[in-house]
Amino acid sequence: MRLNDTTDLALRVMIYAASMKDRRFTIDHLVAAYHAPRSTVMKVVNALTRGEFLTAQRGRSGGLGLARAAQEIGVGTIVRHMETDFDLVECMRSGGDCTITASCRLISPLAEARAAFLATLDNYTIADIAISPRDFGLAIS
Repeated sequence: MRLNDTTDLALRVMIYAASMKDRRFTIDHLVAAYHAPRSTVMKVVNALTRGEFLTAQRGRSGGLGLARAAQEIGVGTIVRHMETDFDLVECMRSGGDCTITASCRLISPLAEARAAFLATLDNYTIADIAISPRDFGLAIS
């Protein structure tokens, strides 16, 4: 299974947010940290804000931050929020028309593998995968 690029960036944004502890950060900080296009970072941040993983505050002392403690934000939950398609093969899709779907024995193992993949991610929180601000080149104590 492969995660799309926006999910990958969303997880990295959340890692960055966790590294900041209670400090606010901006989209420009994320663009600099990940060398990602501003428009893509904005799209990802908007999705994470809508999903209530991040909070956004306008104004002089505004910025972005974690919506709740990093220990309360599951990696699997973020992946489910960001990914739009967990159907690994055509026959798992609604309206799929594979000619062997009725007798296919592949669907069950693939569904089991998908469930195991997500269950593994559910075992981890953002706190578990957080890194130090120094890893981003930030001088934060």
